Amino acid sequence: MNAEIMNAGHRACPPLAGVTGRRVLVDGALAAATLCWHDGRIAGRADAARNAPGLWLDAGDLLVLPGIVDLHGDAFERAIMPRPGVTFPYEQALLDVDRQLLANGITTAFHGVTVSWEGGLRSEAYARQMFDCLARMRDALGANHYVHLRFETHHVSGISTALQWIGEGRVQFLALNDHLPAMIKRLDDARKLQQYADRAHCSVDAFRERIMQAMSAAGEVAGAMRQLVAGVRAAGLRVASHDDPDASTRDYYHRLGCDVAEFPLTEAAARTARELGNSLVFGAPNVVRGGSHTHAPDATAMIRAGLCDVLASDYYYPAPLAAVFKLVRDGVLDLPRAWDLVCRNPARAAGRNDCGALDPGTRADLILVDDSRPGLPQVCAAVVGGRLRYANRRLAVHASHPDALVAA
Repeated sequence: MNAEIMNAGHRACPPLAGVTGRRVLVDGALAAATLCWHDGRIAGRADAARNAPGLWLDAGDLLVLPGIVDLHGDAFERAIMPRPGVTFPYEQALLDVDRQLLANGITTAFHGVTVSWEGGLRSEAYARQMFDCLARMRDALGANHYVHLRFETHHVSGISTALQWIGEGRVQFLALNDHLPAMIKRLDDARKLQQYADRAHCSVDAFRERIMQAMSAAGEVAGAMRQLVAGVRAAGLRVASHDDPDASTRDYYHRLGCDVAEFPLTEAAARTARELGNSLVFGAPNVVRGGSHTHAPDATAMIRAGLCDVLASDYYYPAPLAAVFKLVRDGVLDLPRAWDLVCRNPARAAGRNDCGALDPGTRADLILVDDSRPGLPQVCAAVVGGRLRYANRRLAVHASHPDALVAA
């Protein structure tokens, strides 16, 4: 029996038996292939499960790619607080974010939840709301939602709380951030300070006082970060440092136990990271826009130089998909190698082997992409854990194994 389906919602959609297509990214190349899965994980090529019950998704000429693994994305903050001081319930915001992720091919998202001395949207209280909401809504969300805890280094009073969250399994990745120097430079910038204060839910004068209090903790930072990183590594999680300004800073964080360099601010820092064997993360929006909006290194140039392993959405969920196809169109990388930047490599940087490729044993997380319009790839469907979680067009399905259809 042949049929067509549209996305019927997370709960209503039955598990699929597998997918067949003429352009499937397996073993580092695009080829005709049929994949089957069992209990939400890929079992192998279809001949391993000829009698598997369920529906077979027929991708035809659409690209079948492993779902994007987004190692760093904080655009969810805009769903929670679309304007300064204007907040919406986390449940409503995360449902909207979930739809955005799937529509842009992101099947595994590491949300950059910031905990800082700043307070407000980046306070421990807001982080707890995020943790609690993710736990409550786990069954209602289509993508895999994880937490990338962005810990401000001068928030030394929050170390015990962060370690408690990690022990409870609420955090899956951690990055050390130090935005205090940049804020100090802007103490006389009334407009920028007002933005910071609005996000922190306080007056400009109160925010200045918070900056001064954070500065007073400088002598405690090194010891606190050693304690935090040791606890994170003991829990089996990977640690990144954020915005390394120079080679010596990257070397320091490497020795501390941070083997991921997230958005290095200079080529020297990036080269040191490469020499140390660290994973290098840059922003996909940087590739799409043709450069950094903060005058950081050009991500495309870093890719050409072999100094980038991972592209993350950063602040714009459509960017990873668009960045890959721009790199392919511009002849920087072929599609399989470019796709590694948003899939296999970020999964490995996060220490995960359960996603990032269409290999046996990994989760059956994949997307169908229409690349017929140059420069404007479109995600047509997203499968997460073997179930259809998103579709924007009718999809062909078969109620029996593809080989059986050919034989008939």
